[in-house]
Amino acid sequence: MAMQITNQADYALRSMLYIARNGQNRLTPSNVIAEEMQISRIFLSRINSELVGAGLIKTRRGARGGIMLAKSPAEISMYDIVTTIDGKINLIHCTEDPEACSLADTCPYLKFWKETEDLIIAQLKSTSLQDMLEQAVSPA
Repeated sequence: MAMQITNQADYALRSMLYIARNGQNRLTPSNVIAEEMQISRIFLSRINSELVGAGLIKTRRGARGGIMLAKSPAEISMYDIVTTIDGKINLIHCTEDPEACSLADTCPYLKFWKETEDLIIAQLKSTSLQDMLEQAVSPA
């Protein structure tokens, strides 16, 4: 088992960073994002639907259409993006519902995994798209 975000969440993060880099109030054509980020247009469309539903991006159809952030990059956390696409973060099934496991009361791992999970969630929540923009290296 690999502990990693899905490809969809990775693509959503890359797409959101690309949109943010182009300016908060500027529409970016989805075909440009797909090409630049090397994401299938159909796959990106599905991801965008989820991001629109979560209120993270806005879209406009047509020749002058595109995608733009619905909020400032400082107001969008990595947690917002990842959980929109992947859902709740659980490193191991028992952290979601400890009572579902008959060994939870005596399990030495439950506390460790819950604390680890909480640290990851805190890091994702405290890191904004703006933070990532500031760390991003512009392509040469």
